[in-house]
Amino acid sequence: MIKDNNFTRGSLKEAYALLQASSPSELARKFIKEDQRLLKAQTWDYKDSGLVLNKVKEIVESAIDNGFMTDNKESDDDLRTILWFWYHHAVGYAIWGHKDKTEALEFSSKALKYQTSDNPNKITRLLYLLVRDKEKDAATWLETIVNEPDKTISRGIMEEYLVGNFFKR
Repeated sequence: MIKDNNFTRGSLKEAYALLQASSPSELARKFIKEDQRLLKAQTWDYKDSGLVLNKVKEIVESAIDNGFMTDNKESDDDLRTILWFWYHHAVGYAIWGHKDKTEALEFSSKALKYQTSDNPNKITRLLYLLVRDKEKDAATWLETIVNEPDKTISRGIMEEYLVGNFFKR
């Protein structure tokens, strides 16, 4: 891994500028805030290359893929959280918005790849299993989800899957 090289640091500065942030933690916080705003406005779309979130995601992912690391695990986790959050929501849009199973398969793998070990979200794994039609494994996993709101949301996702609403036009 490359440790904080100048090229990658410069790239992250572009992401910082896009969300007016000055650190990985502030970038993650502002990314999540903007993500939630776009979801509520129903304008979140992984296919819209003009969205600031998609630009930030591309910059952060390129940095990480090129071996970028900070000197701080928490900062590295903040950057990974940005990617997890983006891919987590992209899975849902691939399923229900664009009806694209190929994208859902890729996005769900990447969401799990970037999900940090201390992230309590269990919906990501449920989606991963369901887009692969692993209904039995998903049902078993669903039983491990006991905290709200994940429990209620997960049950709703499972019902959607069981009635055939994944990728349905």
